[in-house]
Amino acid sequence: MFNNNTELEVRDKLTILMLINDLEVPLTNEEITELVLDSGLIDYISLQHYITELCELSMLERIPQDGKQHYLITENGRVALDFFKVRIPNYIQDKVKNIVLDYKKSLPVETNIHTEFTKLKEDDYEVSLSITENKSPMMSVKIHVMSEKHAQRISARWKEDATSYYGDILSMLTQEK
Repeated sequence: MFNNNTELEVRDKLTILMLINDLEVPLTNEEITELVLDSGLIDYISLQHYITELCELSMLERIPQDGKQHYLITENGRVALDFFKVRIPNYIQDKVKNIVLDYKKSLPVETNIHTEFTKLKEDDYEVSLSITENKSPMMSVKIHVMSEKHAQRISARWKEDATSYYGDILSMLTQEK
């Protein structure tokens, strides 16, 4: 796998794999290049050469997305990274972790608010409310109410201001008594 490579080449290839793995999103060559060059981890020519080699070794895969080529780590890449990660010095691992944190902070937050209610029996409705951010569940609540009017009102208010309600509920639950 890394047989004919110098220690520096192995370290740099593992660093690329770690970065792409930890970001958990498909990246274009431009995005990878910007992240790596801004951090000073690897020079441009070497980076492009290593990306090509990692694809040839089936450790990275190119996938078309939005009219561009994006890169994802493969299972082979994950196995190699898990096995050889000890060959990446701690200061580089820390640098990659910081790059990943900064990148994830720069991503836009996608908030989805969902509500529905169901009549269970006469004068008994279940209202389901949820809020997610970037597809991660933040809160999910089920409430039983005695009328369709109350179910509709709760659903409407949740749709209008779920993020504020989420903050209020979280604050109430985390306050010291």
